Amino acid sequence: MPKFGRRYHPHIIRFCLSVHAKSPAAYRELRDSGILVLPSERTLRDYRNFFKPRAGFNPDNIERLKNQASQYFDIQRYVVLSFDEMKIQSKLVFDKHSNELIGFVDLGEEELNLSSGSSDLATHALVFFVRGAASDLKYVLGYFLTKDVTSYQIMPLFWKAVSVLELECNLWVIAAVSDGASPNRLFYQLHADLVEPGCDDVINYTPNLFAPSGNIYFFSDAPHLLKTTRNCLFNSGSGKRTRYMWNNGRYMLWDHVAQLYYSDLDSGLHQLPKLTVDHILLKSYSKMKVSLAVQVLSNAVAQALQRHFPSGEAQETATLCKMMNDFFDCLNVRSTTEHQRKRNALLAPYRTVSDERFHWLQNVFLEYLKSWKSSSELREGDFSEDDRGRMFLSIQTFNGLKLTVTSAIAVTKFLLSEGFEFVLTERFCQDDVEEYFGYQRAQGRRSDNPTAAEFGYNDLKIATLRDVAPHSIKGNVSGRHSGKRSKWYDVSQEPLPKRKATAKKQD
Repeated sequence: MPKFGRRYHPHIIRFCLSVHAKSPAAYRELRDSGILVLPSERTLRDYRNFFKPRAGFNPDNIERLKNQASQYFDIQRYVVLSFDEMKIQSKLVFDKHSNELIGFVDLGEEELNLSSGSSDLATHALVFFVRGAASDLKYVLGYFLTKDVTSYQIMPLFWKAVSVLELECNLWVIAAVSDGASPNRLFYQLHADLVEPGCDDVINYTPNLFAPSGNIYFFSDAPHLLKTTRNCLFNSGSGKRTRYMWNNGRYMLWDHVAQLYYSDLDSGLHQLPKLTVDHILLKSYSKMKVSLAVQVLSNAVAQALQRHFPSGEAQETATLCKMMNDFFDCLNVRSTTEHQRKRNALLAPYRTVSDERFHWLQNVFLEYLKSWKSSSELREGDFSEDDRGRMFLSIQTFNGLKLTVTSAIAVTKFLLSEGFEFVLTERFCQDDVEEYFGYQRAQGRRSDNPTAAEFGYNDLKIATLRDVAPHSIKGNVSGRHSGKRSKWYDVSQEPLPKRKATAKKQD
């Protein structure tokens, strides 16, 4: 150690990394002012880039996860594996340390690269994200540079991720979560030969090849399903007019919601204060916001529709809003106290295998969807097969709802039988992956999408900052870290990994 060198407490290092990540200029101003004695930016880089990032399952990254998971025991070892893609800039960057051009498609293995066209520039980063079912674990296991990824390319990457978790890290994969993209749906269907004969047309699980006594259950992200359902309603009689949804002799139209909103604007006492014009006139950006879909497909809108249309004209639209509201509440249980604060029993943690919500999901919600589908298929009249299909939700959304409900019931009952005191079904959503992508885009400030090279270094920065993330089970993507318990509430004594200095070569 130098004669006048300094040693900083690990928590001070974490604080400096957090400030520098938000604004390097602000950190330099604070350091140069002399008010605080802070480490140099070079020192922070050594802590942030403690190993060299690269696409694939990096051995250094896996070793770090092994060290973190070594403290877990028994039920804490159950994890959920999510995978999703993020748009990146199609741009080549020269790495002066490895003398490589970074930005081409990279799926980790030469055979896969050749099948996808290794000379193509990557357009997306496919991320595998691990989240603990009964722990605070949130970890990016690896990422791959892709372009038009297919289900056949996802298959070996997924099972490689499972093998790393099961065999090297001793973490037990219980569920796999993705959005409803076409390659993801086909990827699940590729496991049809591994399940028992006579299985439903939707494959919701596969035997764990690295732990044959257990299964891995497939989930389609519940918030994405809520958005696609809202989009189907938006396009029913309006929007793109690709649907004209009908059930039990009545239509389900977006115009019902629009009329309700404009009528509520004219009234002195607003019964729907959360609804705005952004909820009604959807654009490409507003269609992506989960909160807008949640507030439309809600109990408040369902009850207001029944009051505004006393003749029953919008009864089926109101029923759809009510059903989707309760479905989302059952699949978004994220706190042990939220149900008391909001006085909503559907948000209570699952504690017994006989929970009545299992019966509602299986025998009320799914039966409602099947009855609706049957009603559109058997409707009297000269309708083509396409016409009848437009009277119902998109088949992708319907299959996604069946997949998620069936898996949620099976996984929750299994975990409770394994010794879980309670289960939070929000752990089977992709909120943390979307939050991670938000962190990635925030690192670029005005340039939202990073390059392939920037993505890797941003991942290291986010991994370091995640060490100070709040250990809380409250919140969602928006407002997840709000409340009294901030990320600086607990002082950590654990040292941070640091890049070792290399001796310079002498001539």
